[in-house]
Amino acid sequence: MLKNNLVIFPTSRAIREEITSKKQRNQLIKKYISIGDFFGRVILDSKNRKFCDKNLKILYLKEAIKNSSLDKLGLSHDFSTFVKQSEYLFRFFIEISNEYVQFDTLLEHDTYIHYSDHIEVLKQIHTKYCRILEENGYVDNIILPNSYKINTEYIEQFEDITLYLEGYFSKFEYKIISDIAKIVTTNIVITFNEFNKKNMELFNLDDLKLDTTYTIDITNNKIVNSEELRVKNENIVISPVSSQIEQIAFIKYHITQMVNSGIEPEKIAVAVPNEKISTMLELFDTEHYFNFAMGSSVSNSRLSQTLKHITKLLVDHEPKDEEISKFLNLDQNTFNDLFKKHWSNELTKTLFDQVFEYVYSLENDEEVIEKLEQIKISLEILLFINIENVTNQVKLKEFMKLLQTQISSITVDDVNGGKVTVLGILETRLVEFEGVIVCDFNDDKVPKISVKDKFISSKLKEHTHLPTINDRENLQRYYYKRFFDKASQIAICFIDDESLVMSRFIMQLFPNYKHHMVKKDYNSILFDTKKLKYFHKEIRLEIDLRSQEWSATSLKAYLTCKRKYYLSYIAGIKDHVVSIKPQSFDIGNIIHNALEDAVKTDNLNEIYLNNYLTKESKNNPYLVLELELWKKRLLKFLEFEEQRKNDGIETVEAEKPFKLQYNGITIKGKIDRIDKYPDNTYEILDYKTSASLKVDTIKNYEDSKDFQLEFYYLASRDRMIKDVGYYTLSDCSIKNEVVLKEKLELLDLHFKALKTTNVNFTQTEDHSDCQFCPYKTICGRD
Repeated sequence: MLKNNLVIFPTSRAIREEITSKKQRNQLIKKYISIGDFFGRVILDSKNRKFCDKNLKILYLKEAIKNSSLDKLGLSHDFSTFVKQSEYLFRFFIEISNEYVQFDTLLEHDTYIHYSDHIEVLKQIHTKYCRILEENGYVDNIILPNSYKINTEYIEQFEDITLYLEGYFSKFEYKIISDIAKIVTTNIVITFNEFNKKNMELFNLDDLKLDTTYTIDITNNKIVNSEELRVKNENIVISPVSSQIEQIAFIKYHITQMVNSGIEPEKIAVAVPNEKISTMLELFDTEHYFNFAMGSSVSNSRLSQTLKHITKLLVDHEPKDEEISKFLNLDQNTFNDLFKKHWSNELTKTLFDQVFEYVYSLENDEEVIEKLEQIKISLEILLFINIENVTNQVKLKEFMKLLQTQISSITVDDVNGGKVTVLGILETRLVEFEGVIVCDFNDDKVPKISVKDKFISSKLKEHTHLPTINDRENLQRYYYKRFFDKASQIAICFIDDESLVMSRFIMQLFPNYKHHMVKKDYNSILFDTKKLKYFHKEIRLEIDLRSQEWSATSLKAYLTCKRKYYLSYIAGIKDHVVSIKPQSFDIGNIIHNALEDAVKTDNLNEIYLNNYLTKESKNNPYLVLELELWKKRLLKFLEFEEQRKNDGIETVEAEKPFKLQYNGITIKGKIDRIDKYPDNTYEILDYKTSASLKVDTIKNYEDSKDFQLEFYYLASRDRMIKDVGYYTLSDCSIKNEVVLKEKLELLDLHFKALKTTNVNFTQTEDHSDCQFCPYKTICGRD
């Protein structure tokens, strides 16, 4: 007759791995369950009360903190902030409850009276919270250790139970296991090493050794089996890297090395102490190497980015964010009517529903929408449930922070992932991989800090037999050692710069770590795959350039660098800048526009120009100083203009567009200004803000690539032209084109050369032309 056995594993992943291995061996499969699910089934409330919903718990806790000195604990009464901070209190209360430690015991052992204020506040909150639960007929994990019973009906169906212990039992958990062991034969499978030897104290057995795996029958207090550990790892690489990006390259490099050495991709795992890096791994996973055990985050989705952007728009008020709004396709009416209008208003149920209606409109994935609906129900309970004396008034801006926090936790199953597993260190328990890679092995992330250590010191915890920081660190050391000991190849990287150093765990886990240090530049691995190599190849087109429309700017680009012309005017790749800081051309554009408006509206005066520039400086605070300086410079310009007016010179055209045929080629542009002299001759002017402007001379004009004034001249030949020149606003002088005739002849030669059938768009040989070119990165000239 088959025995009815129950096997308890630390994680669902460990169960899946075990079942897969049994199938391959064609064995009968036992009954498996994760330890979390197991405790959920075997522990019942002795008074048969309902378990309290997580959001209801927060509401009751909020009621319990009324009139308490939360500031002494470093916590806030602000509702949206408190919702996030409530986890600190819950975890602390659960810990002391699971270890059967009373607040009076903490006060008694606080010898130096360092934490008595903390403990008194915590005791007050704990007492009130537990009373509220009792009064409302609820139970939770804080009360349960003193009010539980074993679900014997569930336990008695099994002939024996085997539990794989990867970690520590609290006193409450071990009490549960001891109670179960009295009902059915219970075995614990545990591995001892130097970091979890404290677990030996659980068992009243002699001769337990480190680096050994035991099966211990705790019903009959005997060792059933023991097996010494065989450590595989010999091939170990520990590398310092310069950045988060280089860590991605490190991971990809070592995956390739491991596969080339014969390890199957399915037997390779990447452990991420900080799961945020998994988002970056997703972005760079062009080869589809990875499957993510923690699921794929929605943090880079349009939904998440739009909500963050709305908050940023209303908090920062930066002009550059307007460009991002266009990219995200943010509906301006929705932004104004729903968010901007109500940003500082109290959140109503109607407003709550409208926000969620908008949130749903940003998402198409059915799995994400389902999770959004769960969040909506959860927040609706939290914010609008009617409980006596409990008020949850929040403003829209506070609610948006709360909503973003909830949405950031959404993950979707990685159904299309690759063969290499990415997982957190807790997911590595009882799972074996031949090749293991760990990134972010820095001291600020490994060991991970627990929120349970927030309120009292390790010394006080030690005196009262609560888990200390050292206990938690040892547990993490144990997990890493188990992960590494089962692997044949190990690759570890950490960021090494002025602010970050390698984790001390490296020295403790690998005493000879210096022998495994490998310094290598991994950046090229990643960047080579991202380069736009297409633009390094020859670009040759069957094209007649006469068919193009030419401005002075496009002609200058062509004559300077044919590749630049191709990228801008044929491929249509435009320079894209989203920055609040001014670009080199911003001041020039503002001054040009100010003068154009002033001339066209007949307002060329100090008041008009000052008002115009003041308005522009409000749009960009970085320009305030520069525009104030231009207000002073333009005073001299106005004096110069007054003198020209007294000399009978008048402006007859401003910003005049033109487009015409010349020698079979279409030329176009816009003339800044045309002035008329008393003798009916005309002067064509182009405004320049640069103080270092030089005009061509008879000695150097043959090398010129700028034919702007010549274009202006050709567009105005129907007038008697006196001069064409640059109006330099910085010193209020006019620099005329002294080689106009010669440059017109040179322009004719260039236009003749545009008669083509085939063009090779080569890169310029003069690298100085690339210094300020927006395409220098694509061309490999940066």
